[in-house]
Amino acid sequence: MLHPIYYIILFIITFFSYLEFTNNSIFTKAYIKKIYILIVLLLIFIGGTRLAGADYMPYLIMYIDANKYISWNEVFDASVEPTYVIISKILGYFRMPFFALLTVFAIISVSLKTSTYFKYSPYPMLSLLYFFMPFYFFEDLGHIRQSAGMACCLFSYRYIEKKQLFKFLLCVLIGYYFHKTAVVFLPAYWIANAYISTRQCVIILIISIIISPFKPYLLFGNLFENISIDVLSHATGGYFSYQSLEGAGFTMADVVKIIIIFIILFNDNYIINTTDDKNYMKMRNLVICYFFLYYSLKENVIFSVRLPGYYSAFYIILIAMIIKYSAKNISKLIYFYVIIYIYLMSWRFWPNSVALGFDKFSNVFNTNIDINNFIPYEFADKEQN
Repeated sequence: MLHPIYYIILFIITFFSYLEFTNNSIFTKAYIKKIYILIVLLLIFIGGTRLAGADYMPYLIMYIDANKYISWNEVFDASVEPTYVIISKILGYFRMPFFALLTVFAIISVSLKTSTYFKYSPYPMLSLLYFFMPFYFFEDLGHIRQSAGMACCLFSYRYIEKKQLFKFLLCVLIGYYFHKTAVVFLPAYWIANAYISTRQCVIILIISIIISPFKPYLLFGNLFENISIDVLSHATGGYFSYQSLEGAGFTMADVVKIIIIFIILFNDNYIINTTDDKNYMKMRNLVICYFFLYYSLKENVIFSVRLPGYYSAFYIILIAMIIKYSAKNISKLIYFYVIIYIYLMSWRFWPNSVALGFDKFSNVFNTNIDINNFIPYEFADKEQN
């Protein structure tokens, strides 16, 4: 099972989420901001000092190799995204251990995500809770390059909202240099700002299911081929370790997706007609895009999990919006469903947590390690030899 420290964090966030939901007039964003920031700082600290997680060893090897084999004039020609190489080489120059790199990525990823949740979610503690279980473990404590790319894309929403196309594209470009899969987020600007009715959402989802057997990703040729090479190379050991544990076929995750879709569509017209929050429909559009990508790419386990993820981050905010803007009785029902689901997910995550090392709270402070194994000593650039 998960180490008790993770459950303590889960309980704390749940407690404040409940207070936030039941006493919204008292536990406002301003009231909970300091508590929220403290929890975020704790998540960054855990992410930076950990000795566990999917792809931990491959990323450590990549950190050492980026300094050993890649010179500065080869940064943009390497097989690894340039941001990872640049950060690795800067930290390597100062003989910083691998934990420094993990901390930098945790700061980028967790801070950009959680600041966006706080800004747009009417219940930021609930969104933080949804993020913590299980996204935080697979993304921010696992696939850190893609997580940073996702964070840049999620952060770009403020420019989608303001219709500042250049700044949006700049965020996506930065995200792309963290992980190539960020290219799938390029249409988000136009998708979010489009008017899509509830009926059209249903049609879009039906189309995704119909086209799925035809493997539409094959139409994109080299684009998806290049992405698949990147996804399958270097840091994939941990990814396959937890995928194999989840099994194949119709899973609990599929049941959850169907319930979420039902919740969105059932409340959609009511919320559109009663709320003044213009971000609701934009968030809803992006989440519908997530489900469209998921079902249309379902024939490929890599694409259907990794590529739609850039849009899935938005239903962490959308579910809070639905709870806030739905009728009172429905709102309570959805809230408690989400809480129950999160705790069921933590139970589901138990075997995965053992495989990924989260059954222990292993970090640089409580584990006997040889720090020399985490510091690069060989450099491709001659002046550093």
